[in-house]
Order: sequence, then C-alpha cells, then structure tokens
Amino acid sequence: MSKLDYYRFIARYLGLVIFKKHTIGNVTERAAAAFGNAPYLLFEDETIGFEEFNRLANRRANLFAAQGIGKGDSIALLMENRPEFLTTLVGLGKLGAVTAAINYNLRGQALINSLSTAGARKVIVGAECLEGFREIMPQLDPQLRGNLYVDRRWPGGEAPPGSHDLNRLLASASESNPVPPPMNSKDMFMYIFTSGTTGMPKAARINHYRWYGAGLAMGFYALRARPSDTVYCPLPLYHSNGSLIAFGTSLVSGARLALARRFSASKFWEDCVRHGATCAIYIGEVLRYLMNTPPGPNDRAHKVRRVLGNGLRPDIWDEFQSRFGIEHIREFYASTEGNAVTINMDDTSGSVGSIVLKLSNNLRVVKYDVETDQYLRDANGFCQLCAPGEIGELLGQIKATTPFYGYSNPQESEKKILRDVLKKGDAFFRTGDLLKSDGHGHYYFVDRIGDTFRWKGENVSTNEVAEILTGFPGLAFANVYGVSVPGTEGRTGMATLTMHNAGGFEAQAFHRYAVQHLPAYAVPTFLRLLPEVEVTGTFKLRKTELKRMGYNPELVSDPMYYRDASAETYRPLDKAAFDRIQEGTLRF
Repeated sequence: MSKLDYYRFIARYLGLVIFKKHTIGNVTERAAAAFGNAPYLLFEDETIGFEEFNRLANRRANLFAAQGIGKGDSIALLMENRPEFLTTLVGLGKLGAVTAAINYNLRGQALINSLSTAGARKVIVGAECLEGFREIMPQLDPQLRGNLYVDRRWPGGEAPPGSHDLNRLLASASESNPVPPPMNSKDMFMYIFTSGTTGMPKAARINHYRWYGAGLAMGFYALRARPSDTVYCPLPLYHSNGSLIAFGTSLVSGARLALARRFSASKFWEDCVRHGATCAIYIGEVLRYLMNTPPGPNDRAHKVRRVLGNGLRPDIWDEFQSRFGIEHIREFYASTEGNAVTINMDDTSGSVGSIVLKLSNNLRVVKYDVETDQYLRDANGFCQLCAPGEIGELLGQIKATTPFYGYSNPQESEKKILRDVLKKGDAFFRTGDLLKSDGHGHYYFVDRIGDTFRWKGENVSTNEVAEILTGFPGLAFANVYGVSVPGTEGRTGMATLTMHNAGGFEAQAFHRYAVQHLPAYAVPTFLRLLPEVEVTGTFKLRKTELKRMGYNPELVSDPMYYRDASAETYRPLDKAAFDRIQEGTLRF
C-alpha cells in the first residue's frame, strides 16, 4: 500500500472514531449516489446495480417501518446466501433495527435458544430454511409464531399457518429512502452468533462502527479493494467473514460483490472466472478443499490476485499460492466479538500478521497453563508476558480505541474479560487462543484453548454436543472432544459413549439421531464405546488422555466407529480403516 493510501485509511478511520457518522444506511445511500446503477451485486445469473440494491433495501425498510419496527427492535433472519439477505440487513439497519443472523444449520433447542437470546420480535425465514424452522414452531411463543414472514426465491416448503407472504407485501412497498431515526455508528446493527467456548451459541453485539470498521480495515486497507475490483464470497452471510468482511468491504470500497449461495470447491474458480473476481474471501478449510480438487482449466484462468481470510495452515500456504497464481494472502487473526486483530500485510508465510495501527497496540501474549487452565502470575499477582517464540494466550486490552461490546447477555460478556492483567484496574478480552510472536511484530496461531474445536469453518461446543447426544435412548454418558485428521483443518468430533446396557449400541439408529438433532458439522466423526464413564477426582470428565489416544486402534482396545455419511451409519473402525484415514484415502 502506498503512503497516500495509508494516510487515506488513517483519515477515514479517525473520521469514524471522531464523528461516528457511518451507518450501513448512509453508506449504502452514498454508494448509490456515487455509482448509480453500475453493477454491484452479482448472484448466479443476476446483476443488481448500486441504485437498485438501495431501492430493494428501501422496500424492506418501509414495509417493516409500517409494521411498527423501529430503533432497537430485533428481527431474526434465517436465510441462505442470496441478495435478499443483504437487502434485509440494510433495510432493517436504516430503521435502527437489529438483525439477528441465524445459522441455518441449527436445529431444535439450539435454534430456539438463538431466537430467544436475540429477543426477536419478528422472524424472516427464507423458504429454503422452512423445514428446520417448522420443527420448532410448536415450542415458540404464540406471539412470535404470528410474526413469521416467509421470503421465497426458490421453491421451498409449505409456509406454516398464520405466516406472512413477504414477497406479496414487498410488491407495494415504497422504494424511497426512509427517514432514519437519530442514530450513529455506535448504535447496534446486528447479532452474529458464536458458540464461544462453552454452552449454546451466544449473540455477539455488532454495531455500525464495527461493520464499517471491518470493511475499512479488511477491505480498503488489507485487501486494497477499489471500485474496479470484484470480491468473491462463497462463505455464509450469517458469519462475520461474510456479512462484515465481504459485504462491508464491497460497500465501503465501492467494489462489486460476487456472492455464491454456498461454497463449492468444484465451482469456486469457475465462479471467479464468470464474475471476473479479483479478490476472494476464505476460511482456511476453503483453500484446502481447493487444493484437493484435481487440476482444471480455471486454476489460472481467473483474475484473483488477493485473498483475505483466516485459518489457513502453513502446510499448504506456499503450494496454494503457486498453484493458483495468488500474489497476496492476507491472513488475519480476529473473532466476531473480540478486539484483538492482526493482518498479514507483508506476505510472511504462515503468519496471522501484525497489528494494524501501532499507536493503538492492545495485544499481549501471556503465559497460560493448558493442563491446569490457569494464567501464570508473578509475585504481585499480575500475568507474565511470553518471550518471543513462547506460546501463550493472546489477550486484547479493552480501551477507547479497542472496545469490547460483548454479547447480548452481560454475564456471558463478563466471562470473556480478564482483569488486573498487567496492572491494577486494567481489563483485557480473553481470546481463548494460543499464539506466539517472533519478536519482530509477527504473530502465529497455535491452537484453541479448552474443549471447543473448529471443524468445517464452525466452532463446535463439546458441552452442547454431549448434552444433545445424551438424549439418545439407552445412552448414559457422552464425552465429546476434538481430534485431528491428516490433511484437514481444525479438529473433528469424537465422542466416547457409555450405554446403560452393554451391547445396546445401534450404529444406524445413533447416526439417525445425531443427524436429526445436530448441525452437520457437529455430528461426531468418531465414536468410542466405554464400559463406564471416566471422571477426575472432582467428577469432571477426563479428556486429556482420550484426546491423546484418539481413534488409533493400537492405543484403544474399546470398540470404535467412524462415520459413513453416504451410508447414513457408523462403521467399525479397525486397523485397516485407520490406515486409510492416515493415508487420506478415507475422507470426511
């Protein structure tokens, strides 16, 4: 980045901090005025210009304003990637309402909890997501059941009785810019749900400041997106990488946004070629899936030269760049709710980068004992800083320029704050991640702390999965943890099961139960049957030894199984199957 561009970035950042004027509504309206109906949103075979996008958002704003929705009201949105997701975000944002972006993979109690946590007054459901929503309808508050709006783009399930046809209502809504309520960038914009470290998904509070800041820092600064660029996003919009980074980048920089309904490794480069993408957003697993595809004509036919995301592991970093002709990988470290951010701006292979603004450096790596789950403190009770190369937990100091807005539940927010870290009265955000620095400003991700693991781009809470699995008939205890699989990112789920009656385990029935009650990414890949549950002296489930042994038949004498999703069952895991997994011929 040139010095001029960097100074422009600083000026825009300071303008955001001082004047607090950037909301999603006025950013969208300014883009419409500046770029007219130049192409903005590219989706499948459809092209929507900046002005048209603003008008579509206005229809939703004016409709829901007439329905009594105003500043601070929460509206749940359950929808796959499509233009209507984004026009809903903008439309409700213009009213000062808060969109709760619900993970459409959720089922049962997790879905109910998300709606409850968000305090939703109304629910907008894409017809493609009706099946999962219909399952929980009887358990919802009657008032919420009467405020369900079904949005159809593709054929979907039958609308529940009493629901509203959103497409019909929108047909007569005004396309004029609504008169916004008094608001600024510090007002709430949306909830993005994260599983955190324990329990059910928590609603991270995202204000307009954070949305604009993500587009500014990740898009304008890191990705260097400009109006001549097209940003390709195959990631779900209910995630921050989709709704904050990809969407924020495009509107803040004036770039085009090429949106995929969902990620497809076989169509990724085909989409990039078709839309003329110059930039792409990823999570680490996406790039590994691309590496696992056979060589094709689009590997170098695309125009993508810069990619931005997180979770790329060092083992495929250089190979990915070389195979697909990517000039810059802008790997970053951040979390939806957190205030600790680094960006790799100098192409240091394997690094999550360095701090963005040195003047506001709030990052510290402190010594942490993983086995005892304790911070190491000195004689004065303060945390000890790690030396270069030493692994510890990354903390982000909470201050005016690096705030922590937390979750909708204040108690959950407090759990993420560590106080009296380096001096009396200070406060830091606990990332829950182990990192190290090289002493030259570069940070490197090592692993997550605790039981939560990441699989297929999603955080999986072991406590939540175990609680759901114990509902299976005949199951006494379930102990869930993450294990590594060669050639994959993150860790996948393994569950030790203790049945009430020995020999009472039915693999196909258990698979059917797990698929019905869990998101696909949370269904355990491996199972181990134990005759009795193993606990510590304080009656906590043992996991350290179980993780070490994993699913290796040479270390485990108990019956084990691996998931065969295509056959909808679990199969016995023997030495032959284990060897196939290690060789990469048996994949999950």
